[in-house]
Amino acid sequence: MADHALPMPGIIIETLAGQCPVEAEGTIDGEPFYFRSRGAHWTLGIGGEVIGDPRWQYREPYGTWPDAGYITEEQARRFIAEGAARYRAAAEVADA
Repeated sequence: MADHALPMPGIIIETLAGQCPVEAEGTIDGEPFYFRSRGAHWTLGIGGEVIGDPRWQYREPYGTWPDAGYITEEQARRFIAEGAARYRAAAEVADA
């Protein structure tokens, strides 16, 4: 079921679930994304083959093993929003 309580405009989270890993899929500004949080980091891939070969990817450390696999849905939404902001900033630089 789509999540319409968006962390920021332009983000549609279609699925968000799990523990070890926490995973989410949806779109950011119309581009598909895949979010995964496991072990000691989280990753957001946008565009292209989002799981194996995303067009853009960001990875950030989180805690120590296995903390990242137990983040809350609220934390996941916040990390997706933070990643989307980085993606948008990178796109602005590329377009300049």
